[in-house]
Amino acid sequence: MFRKKFLRPSNSEHRVHELGWWYQYFQLPSGVWTGRGTPPSYRPEERWRLIEPFIPADLSNQTVLDVGGNAGYFSVQMKKRGAKRCVLVEPYVEFARQASFVAESFNMNLEIVNEDVHTYCLTTEERFDYVLFLGLFYHLKYPGLVLDRLSEMTRKYMFFQCIVSDAPENETPPNLTFLEGPYKDDPTNWWIPSYSALEPMLRSSGMKITARPHPEILVAEPEEYFGKVVHKKLVFPRYGKRGGAKFPGTQTVAPSLWQELLRKDAERKD
Repeated sequence: MFRKKFLRPSNSEHRVHELGWWYQYFQLPSGVWTGRGTPPSYRPEERWRLIEPFIPADLSNQTVLDVGGNAGYFSVQMKKRGAKRCVLVEPYVEFARQASFVAESFNMNLEIVNEDVHTYCLTTEERFDYVLFLGLFYHLKYPGLVLDRLSEMTRKYMFFQCIVSDAPENETPPNLTFLEGPYKDDPTNWWIPSYSALEPMLRSSGMKITARPHPEILVAEPEEYFGKVVHKKLVFPRYGKRGGAKFPGTQTVAPSLWQELLRKDAERKD
């Protein structure tokens, strides 16, 4: 008679489960996958394939900033190419913990900053060779301000990804749509630009578009350096959607949303 063999979960499996729901779904060196890939989880490797051809194979002595880095997939890819230093900024405690575990799993040194991206950009004078600005713009209340700061912080290339409100063939005049309430059940979405808005937004911050490998993805390099003005004190308003979390600052995912995501994961069949 055939008997199914039940194996004890590996330490990696235990840690992945312990760290809750994962937005980035990818494989760790142990062979274990992060979570179950239940939507709205996504496979970051698909996005990586689009920007990978524009990144040098050797990043020795190069520095990288990964804002809204989540569990660290893109930071890991840059470190695999030899990046000397990679700073990952993630405002949510849950995802910052996941990034720390991922760095440990890959035996890599990632500098993980658990901080709101507005605050980070407005309180550092650092610059980086490469900036990863992926899947974050529409989560920011003041996205233009952050884009301007990240452009000033970019020495060589910025990789920018943002959802758009229309397809190229349905192109409208450049515009940003403001989202007062949740969008796709996510209360952290604030803006959606049109397809035609992405390139002028980056150009207005001093960047030159060198490639658009996907309607949502731009590769850009500094064309004009605007510089910066440094003040001794920053006063930034708290903001938030009605009844929701208040920003800026370190955040935790709403308990009800976290439990709902975990429930969907548990119900998913392989």
